[in-house]
Formats: sequence, structure tokens, C-alpha cells
Amino acid sequence: MKVFYLGPPKTFSERAAEILSRDVRIPEPNFQRVALQTAQTPGAGGVLPYYNLLEGLIQESLDLIYEYKFTIHNACRVPVELCIGGFEGKTIHSHTKALAQCSDYLGENFPEAALLPEASTADAARLVRAAGRGMAIASRAALAEQGLDVLEADIGNRRHGRRNFTDFLLVSADPAPPAGEGPFRTMVAITPPTDRVGLLAEILSVIRENHLNIAKIHSRPAIDLVEMAIEPQMFYLEIMSDRKDIQALTDAFGENTVRILGSFPALGNS
Repeated sequence: MKVFYLGPPKTFSERAAEILSRDVRIPEPNFQRVALQTAQTPGAGGVLPYYNLLEGLIQESLDLIYEYKFTIHNACRVPVELCIGGFEGKTIHSHTKALAQCSDYLGENFPEAALLPEASTADAARLVRAAGRGMAIASRAALAEQGLDVLEADIGNRRHGRRNFTDFLLVSADPAPPAGEGPFRTMVAITPPTDRVGLLAEILSVIRENHLNIAKIHSRPAIDLVEMAIEPQMFYLEIMSDRKDIQALTDAFGENTVRILGSFPALGNS
């Protein structure tokens, strides 16, 4: 099986791909390409980040899973230690998420620097090395790969007294195999076809009546075309249960409204 991930080598996505699969791992330049290759390659898998401790749910990944009708097969948690390395200069390169996760450090130490977004943290290190100027925020491994000295380590923002991490999902266009031992969490997308008073309360009521617990809930403008007088919304719910226990939601609101994206092992206490 081929597994696609955000490259080049030494990204956090590559580390997740190593954890989630021993098959052939292929780097891609962005998440859209990861999804496209996964959809077009028979039997392939794709690795997408979906939650970061500092930045929360990663909208692009969830939307790609929904739009390509992928099924979630597995998940893993990757510790994120971001370092700054390279040369003296007034430009700092990194992925947009990494720049955001280091905003406190950058504001205190480089308030005048130009922050330049790149396709990945590893790409940032490669570009800085090629240019011979500027700095990159990346993992130790990505900086070492390019022969760049670490100027300062572990520069990410700190929240809740916990070290930063990103949770990744392994997805595929193929159905997921039977689940193993739990505990599990299940990702659900709910797109109400109409708006009415108390709609979200009804959804939460079905969840409570069936003794389900929500780990995360996220609303966003609806992807599907739905007829509403106001701006159409949809909800992503991460529920602390296996997908077989989520059937009550489908029974209550219908398969056109509720889509079960897949189940995965519970990761830590996020």
C-alpha cells in the first residue's frame, strides 16, 4: 500500500506516517495533493493532521476528509518541538501553523522580522539552507538534515502547562477494517438541511440520551449545498465511542444529514 503525507522528509507528517504505516511512504507538497493522490490511487492511505494542542482543530484536513468521502482508519499523536535555526537575518520561514504556534517567542525576540509562510517546516529549512540567509522554524531533524545549527530549541507557545503535540489521522477511500480493542473515538459530520430553533439542542439531546460523550465540537459554514434562509452551517463532532454506538444519531436525523467519518483509538486525554 502507498501512504501519502505532507513532505519533504523530516516533517512532522512524515513522523506520523512512519508510526501509522510500514508501507511505501510518498511525500506530497500540500494537503490537497495528499488527499487527491489518496483518492486516485487504489488501496492508498493518506496522513492528515487534524488537531494541535495550541491551534485546535485543523479545518482543511477535516474538510478534505469530508469532501473526498474518506474513512478514518487509524490515528497517532506526534510530540511537536519546534526549533529555530539558520543564519542571521530579518526573515523567518516556516509553515503557517508553526509560525502561529511560536507567536509568543517571535513577538518577544523578533518583533520586526518578516514571517514567510512555506509549504512545510522541512521546506522552510531547505529554502533557508539554499539561500544561505534567514532563519527557519522546524524540527531538530529537519534542521539537521539541511546542516543548519539550532539557534534555540523548544520555542513553541505553552498553554495549560502541557507540551505541544499534533494528532494525525490515517484515511483511505476504502472502508475501514473491523475495530480492535478500544477505547475509541468517532468523527461525525452533521449537515442539517434546514434551520430551526433548538436544532443543535436536539442533536445534543440525542447524544445525551444515548450516554455518549463529546470530546470536541466544531461548527463551520456548510460544504454541501443546503437550503437555508440564513448562512448554512455544519458540525464536526468527535464522540468518545465506537462508530456502532453512533447509529442513534443516524436513526434520528437520517443518513443525508449525518455522516460517520470513521473511528480511531483515543489519544491521551485531548
